[in-house]
Parts: sequence; C-alpha cells; structure tokens
Amino acid sequence: MIIDRLILKNFKRFRDERIEFADGITGILGNNGTGKSSLVTAIFFALYGVQATGIAPEYIVSASASPKDKCEVRLDFSVGGEKYAVVRTFKKGKTVQHDADFYKDGKLRASGVSQVEAEVRRTLGMGPVDFRNTIYAAQKDLLTLLENTPGKRKEWFLRALGIDYLSVESQKILKERADTAEGDLRLLEGELKGLRERQDPAELARLESETGSLNNEIKALEGLRVSHAAKKAGAEAALRGFAERKIDHARRTEKKHALASEQAGLLRQRDGLVKRLADLSAQEQEYRTLEGQVAGYPAKKQHLESLRVQKTEFDRLNGEQQFLERERADLAARVNRQKEQCARLDKDTEKAASLRAEIRTALRIVGTVPDAGLDTIAAAKIAEVERALGTSSAQQDRLAADRTKLLADRDAIHAAGADGTCPLCRQKLGTHYPAIEQEFETRLAAIQDEAIKVLAAQEKLAQEKAGLDLIAPKLRELRSCADAQKIRETLDKELAELLETLTKKEEAGRNLAGQVAALHFDPAAFAAAEKALAALERMQVRYNELARQLAQAGEIKTHVAGIGERIAQNEAAQKEADALIAAVKFDPSEGTQLDAQLAQVTAALREADTGCARATERYRHAEEKIAEIKKEQEKTAGLEQRIAAATEEIELLKLTRSIIAGYVLYVMQVVRSRIEGEVSRIISEITGGRYEQVLLDEDFNLLVRDVDDDYAIDRFSGGEQDDIAVALRIALSRYLAELHNVQESTLLIFDEIFGSQDDERRNNLLTALRTQESRFPQIILISHIPEMQGEFATTLVVEMGTDLSSRVKVVE
Repeated sequence: MIIDRLILKNFKRFRDERIEFADGITGILGNNGTGKSSLVTAIFFALYGVQATGIAPEYIVSASASPKDKCEVRLDFSVGGEKYAVVRTFKKGKTVQHDADFYKDGKLRASGVSQVEAEVRRTLGMGPVDFRNTIYAAQKDLLTLLENTPGKRKEWFLRALGIDYLSVESQKILKERADTAEGDLRLLEGELKGLRERQDPAELARLESETGSLNNEIKALEGLRVSHAAKKAGAEAALRGFAERKIDHARRTEKKHALASEQAGLLRQRDGLVKRLADLSAQEQEYRTLEGQVAGYPAKKQHLESLRVQKTEFDRLNGEQQFLERERADLAARVNRQKEQCARLDKDTEKAASLRAEIRTALRIVGTVPDAGLDTIAAAKIAEVERALGTSSAQQDRLAADRTKLLADRDAIHAAGADGTCPLCRQKLGTHYPAIEQEFETRLAAIQDEAIKVLAAQEKLAQEKAGLDLIAPKLRELRSCADAQKIRETLDKELAELLETLTKKEEAGRNLAGQVAALHFDPAAFAAAEKALAALERMQVRYNELARQLAQAGEIKTHVAGIGERIAQNEAAQKEADALIAAVKFDPSEGTQLDAQLAQVTAALREADTGCARATERYRHAEEKIAEIKKEQEKTAGLEQRIAAATEEIELLKLTRSIIAGYVLYVMQVVRSRIEGEVSRIISEITGGRYEQVLLDEDFNLLVRDVDDDYAIDRFSGGEQDDIAVALRIALSRYLAELHNVQESTLLIFDEIFGSQDDERRNNLLTALRTQESRFPQIILISHIPEMQGEFATTLVVEMGTDLSSRVKVVE
C-alpha cells in the first residue's frame, strides 16, 4: 500500500488541508502539539473509522468548526498499481452522523460504514489492529525493543503478534469453563445421591400387587351396583303409577270444587240483580228533577263561546305586547353595549399611538414604517443578536480548551526544566528551553486578549438582547389595538341601525295598547260564566247516566231468569262429579310405602357407588406412585449419563488447555525463527554485512553474532543498538505483512524515533532506513526536531496559526 494524497476538513486542528505524499523518505516536522501525529490518526480514521483512532468521538471534529460543520477525511492510495480512495464524514451533535464511501479507479464500489470497512479489509488484507502493527511504529516502540527487562520486550512481541490473546485469554476462558463444568458435576452428583436415598427397591413390587387386588374388588362392586340399579328402576316405575292415580283423583276433586265455587257466584250475582231492580225506582225521581234544570244549558254555552272568541283576541294582543317589550329591552341593552365598545376603541387609539412611538425609539427606526413591518424588524434584530451570542459562546469554549491544553503542556516543560528531557519527545531541552517558554507565553497572551474582547462583545450583546426582549409584549399589545380598530366602522353602522329599530318597536308597542283597550274584555266576567257552565255540564252528565240506567230495567229482569236456570244445571253437575271421585281407587298410604322401598334401594346403590369410587381412587393413587417411581428411575439414569458427559467434558477442557499451552510454545518458536531470519537479513543490509545473524531466545532477548560469538545488545554502541532496533521493527512489519498474504510493497511510519539521539545517531538511523527503500518505497518519519529539516527526500512542516488551527506546508 502506497499513500498518494490526504485531504482533511475540520479534522482535529486541521480546518482545510490537502497533503500530497511522494515515494522515498518523507519527514513530518513540527513543534509538540501542532498535530503531526494527527496526520497518522487521520489515515487510520479514513480507513477504519473512529474506533481505529483510539480517541474519543467528541475530539474528532475541529473545535473551531461551527455546529453545522462536519468532519471529512479523504485518503487516496494505491495497491498493486490500482488506485483507491476512501471518503469518510463524521459529525457528533444530538445524534452521531457517520458515513463513508469507497472508490476503485474513480468508481464508487461501496457506501456506508460497514460496507466500506469490509472493502478496506478485503483490499488491504487485514483489520485495523494488524494494519497499525504492520505499518506504524509508535514513539516508544524502539525503546521497548531495546528494553533491558526481557518481560516487557516479550510482552510487546506477544501483543503485536496477537499471540497474547491465544496464550492468556484462551486459557482464562477454558479455565472458567472447566470450573463451571466441575461445579455442575458436583450439583449433578448431589442430586443423584438424593434420588437414590429416596427410592425403596421393594415399593414397586408391593404397589403392583396392590393394584391387582384393587382391580378384583372394583369388578365385584360393579356387579353389586348393577343389581341395585335394577331394583331401583322397578321401585321408581311403581311410584310413577301411584303418582298418575293421585293426579287423576286430584283433578276430579278439583272439578267438584270448581262447580261449588261457580254455584256460590251465581247465587251472589242473582241477589245483586234483584237489589239493583229495587234501587232503580228511587233513581227515577232524581231523573225527573234534573230534567228541568238542564233545559237552559245550550243558551249559556253559546254565550260562553262568544266570550272565548273575545278572550283569544285579548290573549293574542297581550302576548304581542309582552314579546314587543322584551325586544325593546334587548335593543336598549345592545345600544348601551355598542356605545361602551366605541368608547373603549377611542382609548385604544390613543394607547396605540403611544406604543408605536416607544417601539420605533427602541428599534432606532428612522422614516416611515407601517405597523406590520415592526414585527419583521424586531425579529431580525433579535435573531441577529442571538446568532452573535451563540458565536461568542462557542469562541469562549474554544479559547478555554486551548488555554487549558497550553497550560498543561507548559507545566510539563517547566517541570522538566532547561536541563531536563522533554516529557513529550524525550529530547533534552537545552538551548530550546527559552524559545519554547517564550512561545507558550506569547500564545497564552494572545488567547487572553482574544478572550477579553469576546467577553466584552458578549456583555454588550446581552444588554441589547434584554432591551429587545421588552419590545415583544409591546408589539403584541399594538397588534391587539390595531385589530380592534378594524371593527370601528362596523360598530358605528350597527349602532345607527339599532337606534332606528328601537324607535319603531316603541311606536308598535303604543299601537298594541290601543287595540287591547278597544276590546273591552273583562276576565272576571269570563271566569264566572265558565264556572256556571261547568256546573250545568256536571248536571247534564248525571242526567244522561240516570236515563241510561233506567233504560236497562228490562234487561236486568231477563238476566235474573237466565241465572236461575244455570243454578239448577250446576247442582246436577256436582252430583255427577261425586260419583266419578268414588270410582277412582286411591289410597294415600300406598305412596308412603313405595317411597320407603325406593329410599332403601337408593341407599344400597349409593353405598355400592361409594365403595367402587373409593377402590378406584386407591387404584389410581397406586398407579400414580408406580409412574413416579419409574420416572425417578428414568431421571436417575439421565443424571448418570449427564455426570459421565460432564466428567468427559472436564477432561477434554484440561487436555485442550495443555494442547494450547504447547501450541503457543510451538508458535513462539516458529515466529522467533522467522523473525530471526528476517532481522538477520535486514541487519546485514543496514550494516553492509558487518552483522549477519541475530538470535532471539525464549524471552525474546536479543543476541547479535559478532565475528565468532553472540553478544547481548547492551554490548554494542548506541548507534548500533538503534540499527538493531530498527531492523527488528522492520522485520516484524514484514512478517505481519506476509502473515496476511500482503505481497506488495507497503509504507512504514515511524513516530518520534529520533527523540534522544545525538546528530551522529540520527544520521545512522536515516542511513539504516535508506537501505530499506527497495522493500518499503514509502517511509514516513515524524519528529519535532527542527534540525532534521533537509535530511529527507520530502519534508512537510506542521505549524499552528494564530487562530490555533494547524497547517501543513512543503519545504523544498
């Protein structure tokens, strides 16, 4: 893989940068904190996303970017002569917006975070961790390789090669599974022991014998039950015959009683009719008296009808008068309300003029502006002030974060002192100390000045915003006054119409009063006439009723004769009923005997049913116990199988742990052998054949063959140790590349490997790296040492501007 181009927009400190990469050794130089290593982070971000960078998502987007801006990184690279590009965007607000596109030879091949990561893995042949370990040597990698403590060097190799997971994590997982399996085994053995203690070997045979005896008992009780059921059926049939005879006897007796009751009614009806005939003679005298009194009824009825016609007209006119008075009162009330509303509108006009003057003064309006335009001007001014306040707040946050970072870096430099070593790059500060301290003071002063200006502007904006907020209620009140004035003309017109209508209603009321007086209607005389006619109507009703009753005297006499005939017929029917009752042979004591027989048979049958049910229940209970015993036997067998399987699993887990431990040792031997061969070839190339063999023991201790013996690396000079460390790191990269079937030439990135070397050792390192350009056509070196400028085929300098954003420039 060869990097062609890196384009950054709002990524960390970089606002908008385009960086072209060339073959050969490229140096990236700049002061600490300017963002040199962020360029490497951008490469990892473009290829694999946020997780590959190792930094929190909130620090991806530039602090100086506006809330609407998003971060965008584009990486152009080539693999095997084919051109590729990855474009990744990121924005973190209320929701995270993360997207990516993958191009091959200028054509879109994949979109979306997951799809692009899959394409990158397929193209490069590895994931983010292996890619980082293959191409990137961090600041402390070479120091770790030269570490005198074997454990740290071995730990670094195991982690870089991915063997640490196989060696440690797999053993941990297998041990946890084995411990869990042993715990399960103990539980199963305890459960099996409890089952065996509860079981009685002889109980199953006893229960099976008991079920046989109960089965015979049930069959005998079933036969007895059938015999009793037949006897019960015979008793019930005899009882039904007795019941039929009893019903027939009761029906004939009831008929005799009905005839007797009918005879008593006929006698009472005949006596009543005879008495009524005697009463009719007295009613005839009352009829004659009423006949003379009701003779004047028609004349008085006609007089009352004429009074009713007069009353109808009187009621109509009186109702119209009442309705007209209600309308007049309603119109008078509406006229008063209209006058009050007009008075309020006059006051609103004066108030609107006062509000308009206050608003124009607050908004500093010159010239003529209609009321409708005041809202727009106020809203525009408020929006302008709020945007300015938001921008000022964001600037304050950015300045505070930058000042905190600068103070932390300055405190670290002060703690090291002029004679100390830079905690960031491990280089002696020396003569650089005053310049670095002065640079910190200058940048802190610039931040302080800018913060004071921003705070002053923010206070002025807050005052202006408070004044504008007071205008809003006045605008609403002005709009309310204007809306009310729109109905003034309508109100005046309605008031004139109401006054005209009120005058007409009053004139109509006077006309109706004259018509009522002209009728000369007397309500008292009308009431007296109604009362007299009502008395005559009651006499007329009584007169008519007496006439009807006197006309029925002949019918009553005929009815009395008919009732006498029916009384004679009823007496004959009663004699016939007595003969029929005597013919039915019915003895009440026979029913008592039959009930006793049925109760005796029913009790015997119930006793047989109870015995049969009791035996059946005992039989069912025995069967259930047998089923439980067999189920427990099956459960015992199942537990024995599970115990055997658990025991086998534990043995397999122990064997697996042993095999993995042996396999790790084997892998370490193979890896050490491969790396020994690779590092030996590289050290030979770097040293021109002076050193041709490097050995790694089980703890990854380094031994270098010199003439005819092997020596530890602390025996060699500092420059030679650098060569050995570089050779070992390059060998690891080449091994990882081959492990992932990456046959093409790729790049190498070394971050701050010149930290503590003097000029001679730095030159030796550069010379060593130049020997590897045939295998790694693109090598990128990151350093904060300005003296390295001019030592590379291409030099990129990262600088921080006054706006605290970083820029990259090419130095010829």
